[in-house]
Amino acid sequence: MAPVASRFRNCRTVPNKDPGGHCALVLRNIKVRGRRTSIRLEPEIWEALAEICRREYCTRHEVCGYVASLKRGSLTSSLRVFMLDYFRASATESGHKRAAHGKGMFILKRQERRHRREANRRASDGLKRGAQVVRRSDHR
Repeated sequence: MAPVASRFRNCRTVPNKDPGGHCALVLRNIKVRGRRTSIRLEPEIWEALAEICRREYCTRHEVCGYVASLKRGSLTSSLRVFMLDYFRASATESGHKRAAHGKGMFILKRQERRHRREANRRASDGLKRGAQVVRRSDHR
């Protein structure tokens, strides 16, 4: 998938680092209906757009023009929704299984977090009880 990203060599990144460590937005120029406009999207979204262009044998300008004709908000949000719908529609059960999805990974993660919280709670309760016993013995 490395050659896909090479389509967008001449672009600028907009410094958008926040304390959470989210990645910077990438600013690129697009022609929509013959007019030039700029769009700021995350690098992963640009890669997804390049993947759609590769699969559909079209340019990013054509995809953006198509999305602009359908849009119900800003072009950037419309592009994100379009890409989500595109990949959701192209996903199949066999591809889902090949990618090892559907094995309850979100449920497992939730259970792991719950077990950790319970273990931490038990450990902190034990420390509190021990501290209370020490305090009572100090008073006598």
